[in-house]
Amino acid sequence: MNFLQEAKKLKAELVAIRRHLHQNPELSGQEYATSKYISGLLRKWGLKVKQVPNTTGIVGLLEPPTTNGQRRTGCVALRADMDALPIQEETGKIYASRKSGVMHACGHDGNMTCVLGAARLLAQQKKQLRKTVKFIFQPAEEISGGAKSMIKGGVLKNPPVEMIMGLHVYMPLAAGTIGIKYGQMMAAVDEFTLTILGSGGHGAAPQRGVDAIAISGSVITALQQIISRQTDPLDPVVLTIGTINGGSRYNILADKVVMTGTVRTLNEQTHHSMPVTIEKVVKGVTAAFGATYRLEYKVLGCSLENNESVLDKIKYETGQLLGTEKVIILKRPSMGGEDFAAYLETVPGAFIYLGAGNPAKGIKYPWHHSRFDIDEEALPIGAAVLAESVWTWQ
Repeated sequence: MNFLQEAKKLKAELVAIRRHLHQNPELSGQEYATSKYISGLLRKWGLKVKQVPNTTGIVGLLEPPTTNGQRRTGCVALRADMDALPIQEETGKIYASRKSGVMHACGHDGNMTCVLGAARLLAQQKKQLRKTVKFIFQPAEEISGGAKSMIKGGVLKNPPVEMIMGLHVYMPLAAGTIGIKYGQMMAAVDEFTLTILGSGGHGAAPQRGVDAIAISGSVITALQQIISRQTDPLDPVVLTIGTINGGSRYNILADKVVMTGTVRTLNEQTHHSMPVTIEKVVKGVTAAFGATYRLEYKVLGCSLENNESVLDKIKYETGQLLGTEKVIILKRPSMGGEDFAAYLETVPGAFIYLGAGNPAKGIKYPWHHSRFDIDEEALPIGAAVLAESVWTWQ
């Protein structure tokens, strides 16, 4: 079965699907119309569709034919993320988002389209299918909770999944290529909210109050020294303050400052030690200036580590399908996060990148940019690679 040839025949259909999804983005946990649209396509192609309890997520089920009244055993899964971001699109494309302030700026519309394309291709070969295939469409990846809610909802059970695969469009690679990374591919993601509590006073008499803004500056500097002076230089760690808010007027000492941030790690030992280290530093700095603090720290997910044997097979089959020169072995992990890691904690699997960049077409902007777009020539490639990987796993 030449899935690449068949996928190219579906290019116009895949482009139309992707553009519909791109024009109608929905934020994390609000993917109601997206879920309904995908469900309609899957049912149209002959798949069973199940709603995952307490989520907007769905699972499409493609079952092999029965033999002598019995169905063949075994199940593999493909997963796509459905949510968009709170970003105003500025691409100027005819298929730009129709929702003000909401955009598929991470390419989840492309991810969904590739998994839908794989479902379409495999449904056409249902009579030759030897194992059940689950097509998992997951909400809330951008807020790092969707995968866990889907697993809790039973998507890896009944029948049990023996291998799971995910794909994400990736701008640094040219459209038509596939990027694979052995071992750790993406970082663990944590989130924190830190409140510095001082006491107010007149800006002309700072000695009579405790200036939360001035102390926050010292705290931020000290936090960065965790990375530069308390962490092994060969152990990648990122600590970023994303927001900071405090003060009410130009001549009043701020009695409170609230900042939020993220921590990214690859080493699991470092991952577990960061909350303790951060609190130790914050406690010391605030105490030195007569302030107090509140720290809320959330561990959102673990690092994403691919299964070597699964990736070996995907690498080989993709090389056979596209040509080995189209399969790019990535040397470095990303400090970005991906909650697909939660599935890999439960079952063997792999996550790959689909090259979707094309600077000659102006398609060069990174994830989460207001002018993000993908080269749609990549869509049949992604669909074919996913279909082939599932088919040969049979």
